[in-house]
Amino acid sequence: MKFPHFLQSAIALVMSIWLTCPSAASAQSDDTPIADQSAAGIKKADAAIIEKVKNLNAEKKLISRDDVKIQLANPRPMAIDLKPTQTQVMSEENVAAAARAANFRVGYCYLCPHCDNWHLSLAGGYPIGKDTVATCDHVIDTGTAMREGYLIVADHDGQIYPVTAIVARSVAMDAAIIRCEGATFSPVALNKEVKQGSAAYCYSAPMGQHGYFSDGIINRFFWNQKYTGGEINNLHTCRHLRVNFSTDWAPGSSGSAVMDRCGNVIGHVSQIASLSKGTAPAYVTIHTGIPAHSVMMLAHACEHPEEISQLCTMEAKENPVKKPETQKPETKKKAAAQK
Repeated sequence: MKFPHFLQSAIALVMSIWLTCPSAASAQSDDTPIADQSAAGIKKADAAIIEKVKNLNAEKKLISRDDVKIQLANPRPMAIDLKPTQTQVMSEENVAAAARAANFRVGYCYLCPHCDNWHLSLAGGYPIGKDTVATCDHVIDTGTAMREGYLIVADHDGQIYPVTAIVARSVAMDAAIIRCEGATFSPVALNKEVKQGSAAYCYSAPMGQHGYFSDGIINRFFWNQKYTGGEINNLHTCRHLRVNFSTDWAPGSSGSAVMDRCGNVIGHVSQIASLSKGTAPAYVTIHTGIPAHSVMMLAHACEHPEEISQLCTMEAKENPVKKPETQKPETKKKAAAQK
């Protein structure tokens, strides 16, 4: 089809602008990471992590899940030098870069009860000290069945950091601080001075979708249903403080940092829930996080080991270990008769 001369000139002008526009000439800038979501790519990346974990295990540099359970009951608190809150506002592109750099993968490399293949169960975390990482308590104290497992931290460059100690944890807060002795992380600052409506950004791997960056706002702060009253600046009270964000996340995002426009952490991913009534479709999806204020309180308490010890004792009473139910004698006889 032949276009009129004036249309040919207009089309040529548009094509010239499109071809000279950097964003049109290529899919992304040279420094923008491209996630490999192919099955082969994911398998290769996981295999590389597993191989490094095996080598570290052979060198006796890892703590086992059994050791982790012991330390969860008796953490090893230490003073943490928190980074001052940052005040320089960044572009969203720079927030994304900062969020990626601070996004660690935290969890277990383990053998399941059903095969002899090593598996990975990794969520998120973020460095708050030169060798300390914050994450969710449920990431560390997981219910995943393992016959052998080791707790690790991994960054986006494939570096594996052996976890050497549980510094502090709170079941009610859904927060834990772990140590990788010898590491030299670039810690991120925590910001507790944030307001409803403030911008919020999250970099995580929801449902295995690696390198996913989303933006939103702070929807609200609220007390969870176990709150019985008290001051916000009390460690025992602030365990029940929560924050809702409109940023996107899903299983796999737990423990990942939520940041503000200055690259400060304002909370971390904890829960997601779709709310509906009866069998109706979900009316709203609620994204619940642990506010930075609470994590700061837990980190400050690490300067006083007795506070962490008291916290663990209190939470052990709040969450007693359930003993396995025993069958009544008549039930056992009936079961034997049915055989």
